[in-house]
Amino acid sequence: MARQYKLARKMKKITLTAAARELGVTQPALSSWESERKAPSIEALIRMAKFYGVTTDFLLGLSQEADPRKDWLEPIDPSLIPVLHETPVFSPTRGWAFVDAVTSELHFANGETLPASNLNELYIMAPVLMCPSVPNTPALAKAELQEYDEVWVEPISTDRLLQQELRGWYRVKKYYVENAVGQRFYFDFYGAKWLAFFTNEKTC
Repeated sequence: MARQYKLARKMKKITLTAAARELGVTQPALSSWESERKAPSIEALIRMAKFYGVTTDFLLGLSQEADPRKDWLEPIDPSLIPVLHETPVFSPTRGWAFVDAVTSELHFANGETLPASNLNELYIMAPVLMCPSVPNTPALAKAELQEYDEVWVEPISTDRLLQQELRGWYRVKKYYVENAVGQRFYFDFYGAKWLAFFTNEKTC
């Protein structure tokens, strides 16, 4: 399916140069995405969707529906797996995985690999009801973060859908926390962009 990066930009009525500036990328980089010579990162794809006001499925050519991200909570049609190469997907029974469209397999964070056909339901974003609500324990102090191997992260944002997409379990590293698909929150922005909690409820 043809990507719709250029169409989304035209719908926004913005030039290539201006769009590249707003997205924080070079003009040649954006041009290469629009001509499908190169593919944007997951972070860049999400940034484009938010800036253009469309869904990631719309950008990827999986949907003609441009309303922002309302389809992220719907199960993925199994026939679309081949066009989701290197896209993170969520399994209610096994968690996050990357799609390998070449082998039709899913690669999970724990190193496990399974045929995509073995799993009945996959999502672009973890459905809301599968994740615990905001923990009712106090947020951890910044100095406490290094005491844990893993923490539950709640982003601080007015964008509810972005919050839902980024919240979840993150491994604690030296200078940041990181989730299974490589998204990070740095300690320098603790309390301003995110808060961490410790809870024994681990459903995501």
